[in-house]
Amino acid sequence: MQSSLVKRVAVVTGAGGGYGRAVALALGAAGVCVAVNDINPDGARRTVAEINSAGGIAEAYIADVSNKLGLQTMFYNILEKWERIEILVNAAVVRPQATLQKCDEYEWERCVGVNLKGAFLCTQTAVRAMASTGGGTVIVLQADGERAGSVAYAASLAGLEGLVAGAARELAGSMVRVELLAAAGPPAAVAASVLRACALAAVSVGAVA
Repeated sequence: MQSSLVKRVAVVTGAGGGYGRAVALALGAAGVCVAVNDINPDGARRTVAEINSAGGIAEAYIADVSNKLGLQTMFYNILEKWERIEILVNAAVVRPQATLQKCDEYEWERCVGVNLKGAFLCTQTAVRAMASTGGGTVIVLQADGERAGSVAYAASLAGLEGLVAGAARELAGSMVRVELLAAAGPPAAVAASVLRACALAAVSVGAVA
């Protein structure tokens, strides 16, 4: 168990499955209080049940990260329960397969809405909370866009680089750290990378350029 992370509060989006679930489980095993977010109630509750049954602390928060009102309500409820947020892991992702010629407007907007807008909204809301409670760490997972056949997917992931670079510049010198991590390979390996980044930031919080 990572002693530097025990009793810290983390929000993990897209934690009902995939990389988000693996990250939530790893954080829970490290003693972190985990707010498990997903748009799928069953997936979120399964993750919470697994963390709690292993002796961890977790609660499900069902929300669509691309919906600002619902998302802000979720963060408000998390802060009401735990009073602070010290870690945010943006792991919610939509992976459409439509090619350039077949991708319709809805598919484009849904993909960019979850992958890029959702990361922006979560990061913005969490940073505001972190700035008022002593700092924290925001991690944005970036999957391998080249493996997907969708231009919308690739574009949304490329946009994450600009989001993180801009946020890091704005927050340089503050107590809030923003980092982009590659989400490639087995979920357990990605979760281990997130855990290392969170532990490092817990010891020395700073800006990531």
